[in-house]
Amino acid sequence: MTFRLLFFTVFFTQFTFAQTTEKPKLIVGIVVDQMRMEYLYRFQDNFTENGFKKLIRNGYNLKNTHYNYVPTATGPGHASIYTGTTPADHGIISNNWYSRALKRVQYCVEDNSVFDVDNLVAPQKEGEKTTSKSPQKLMTTTITDELKLFTSGRSKIIGLSIKDRASILPAGRLADAAYWYNSKNGHFITSSYYREKLPNWMISFNNRSVADSLLNTTWQTLLPISRYTNSTKDDAPHEKIYKGRKTSTFPYNLKSLRNKNGNFSLISEIPQGNSLLLAAVKAAIKGEELGRGKETDFLAISFSSTDYLGHNFGIRSKELEDNYVRLDREIESLIVILDEQVGAGNYMVFLTADHAASDNPLFLESQRLPGKFFSTKEIKSNINKHLSELFGQNEYISNIDNTQIYLAETEVSKELLIEKIIPLLKKTAGVKEVFAPAFPLMNLMNSKLNTFIRNSFNEKGSGDILYHMESGWMYERPYGASHSTAYNNDTHVPMLWYGWKIPKGESVKPHTITQIAPTISMLLNIPLPSSAERNPIEELFE
Repeated sequence: MTFRLLFFTVFFTQFTFAQTTEKPKLIVGIVVDQMRMEYLYRFQDNFTENGFKKLIRNGYNLKNTHYNYVPTATGPGHASIYTGTTPADHGIISNNWYSRALKRVQYCVEDNSVFDVDNLVAPQKEGEKTTSKSPQKLMTTTITDELKLFTSGRSKIIGLSIKDRASILPAGRLADAAYWYNSKNGHFITSSYYREKLPNWMISFNNRSVADSLLNTTWQTLLPISRYTNSTKDDAPHEKIYKGRKTSTFPYNLKSLRNKNGNFSLISEIPQGNSLLLAAVKAAIKGEELGRGKETDFLAISFSSTDYLGHNFGIRSKELEDNYVRLDREIESLIVILDEQVGAGNYMVFLTADHAASDNPLFLESQRLPGKFFSTKEIKSNINKHLSELFGQNEYISNIDNTQIYLAETEVSKELLIEKIIPLLKKTAGVKEVFAPAFPLMNLMNSKLNTFIRNSFNEKGSGDILYHMESGWMYERPYGASHSTAYNNDTHVPMLWYGWKIPKGESVKPHTITQIAPTISMLLNIPLPSSAERNPIEELFE
């Protein structure tokens, strides 16, 4: 009896150890650009059982996940997910921001030292002008970097998206490649930062002309439009009307629209853009043989068309509802190919968003809810006029966007300028709070936005003044929705986990988006990204 008990004790201990040291063959990070958490429920009546619902039913649903900085936007969103920290550390403070050194606005992944790599584009000769993209502005490591380092380069890291920044920032500095869509010819391309020639599988995929085929179809609702009861009427105000059309209503004849609306670029802002990306993802899984090696591979996917659709048609449009009905089926298709190629239980998926979105102020006003537009040009003009009256005619602002102000170098000290600007801004209609992080003029401890501002301000890149508008206020735009604020509308995103070692359940405990990276680190027993927060999602370990 004692021998039998000892045998089972040793066997159980060895079995448990083997289970706890096992690694997934593949991690798939899915970011749905501009997805509000509520879409999982508002559109669920038209979802299948094997898309979003399967992730919820068989995975873990963290229902109270938020961003914790401003602006809530694509570049900083993807960087924060994969670095486990905020713009204060990773340096991607927005999609675009003013460079004091360059004296111009710069893009978050611009890099003039590298060139685009396409099917038909050979490496440029020495001395020729080069321009492409890279992750060189990231100031910290990503979870994908740490995985690559931990396995001495044996793990494959691939990023894929329609948007370049949504592919590059997740893939990180050490990736095998990041691929994004070339709106000039319908190809997926990469940068010479990663490699000087596309792999054969990507060349073959590009040669299939998938984008061209999709753009020669008609966009109709996937289901009868009468079933789309969770959005406003089809011909609603404040929606984009494409050139060559008089209304924003179904169906959309893409073949006739494409030449008047950007040809290959049109696919980025319709659901077919997600279909194109999924086709490229399937090609990558097979072509790179992801999940078939001895080490854990990482596939970072970002669906971008959801963002363009939201910006064009708003968050309550029939177009957006159809987009999520279709995306649900594409998530189902992705799970099927992962089961086939990698094996059920051998891969882990997380799904989240880089930010959420807010209603168009005109829609809010029509519903008797607070909301208005504001003009950054008008704010800049008023500040310049005020300062010119005090200190003499001059241009006192180098750049202004919807969250921050960069002061020009003048004979007047910046500290004195800030002292005069803050009272003016506070009196400006729609402005809720104003901060000057570099100077001790404001006591952030008395503000609900204390944490947001501290997480947002990067001394090397941020503006001299940060300001935040009242709820419902949005920078001027002709149609659709937008984002950037610290309000729940823009910060509340889904977070679903599914697959390898993920328990079933849900939690309403508050979580931040920066907990994804440390969670993966601790599930894999690899180092944390260099500036990542140290609190994983504990529910996934229980």
